[in-house]
Amino acid sequence: MATRKAAADRSGGPSSSQKSAPAGPQAHDRVLRVISPRECLDLLEPGGLGRVGFTAEDGVMMLPVNFAVSGHAVVFRTAPDTLLALHANARVSFEADHFDDAFRAGWSVLVRGHAHQVTDEHEVRHLEDAACLEPWAPGPRDVYVRIVPTHISGRGVQPR
Repeated sequence: MATRKAAADRSGGPSSSQKSAPAGPQAHDRVLRVISPRECLDLLEPGGLGRVGFTAEDGVMMLPVNFAVSGHAVVFRTAPDTLLALHANARVSFEADHFDDAFRAGWSVLVRGHAHQVTDEHEVRHLEDAACLEPWAPGPRDVYVRIVPTHISGRGVQPR
């Protein structure tokens, strides 16, 4: 018996110390589908946690942000001394997703567009009142950034 376990460990096969994948629907029980831009915005509407991608001096960066949706734009807050503030007027990508491990289902939305720092006092006040955007990170986060989409796409995996 010990020989079999040692052979399985060496061959990369399962051993008693490895956990098996959680039981759930098999791949053939699920479908992959394209999500329309309208449905993508609906999925983003409650806000949450996403990632902003941009090109920095040393390559592509992806940084987490908590976000809200205002109109058809994604909005987040950051501190003035961050890379996100530095790239607040640049082409960016934004990605958010949701997964249900138990059902092996979920969705992912990608927004490509141009980020703009919101500087107009009236617009900032509107975002403060309407967007309910409370940063998770400590410290002042008084730079509002709006991502105006040029392209929205999404995909989802769900049970049949």
